[in-house]
Amino acid sequence: MHKYTPLFWSTGTFNLVKNVLCYLILTILVTGVHDLKPNSKFLQRLQLWMRGRYGQNDTLNRFLNYLALLLLIISFFVRFNWLVLIAVILIAISYWRLFSKQIYRQVAINRGFQRIWLPLTRPFSRLKYSITQHWQYRFFHCSQCHQRIRIPRHHGRVRITCPKCGHQFEAKV
Repeated sequence: MHKYTPLFWSTGTFNLVKNVLCYLILTILVTGVHDLKPNSKFLQRLQLWMRGRYGQNDTLNRFLNYLALLLLIISFFVRFNWLVLIAVILIAISYWRLFSKQIYRQVAINRGFQRIWLPLTRPFSRLKYSITQHWQYRFFHCSQCHQRIRIPRHHGRVRITCPKCGHQFEAKV
């Protein structure tokens, strides 16, 4: 018969790391960094230390952090210790990039990641955009240059001029 261990407390090195990371993530989510006063000495020293460092929460860093958080959440339920180790490595890479003084190299790495990542996520971001704009606007495509044109709804039948190529067509809005 297995002994019951709570979700946030276990024994072992990996479980200790998992518990500490879970505690840190929960405290950051609850309190946040914005509770510091703008003129505090700690914040001024942190700004002085970060001068000349990359310090960007760019696309790659956000991806690494979200993937690490997802792996930690999965490891709570599946109980694979190597998932926690991979999550810690991903967070370490994210912090290494964050505190790096080689700004141009980190920007180049992020651009290389974006060349792969943005074509994968662009259809979903366009879908989200069109869903949020659906109630106020109607979207058309120019038949010549395939430019997307956004027209306000409830104007009846209108003549639309493409801003890119100047082609005119009529449509019901």
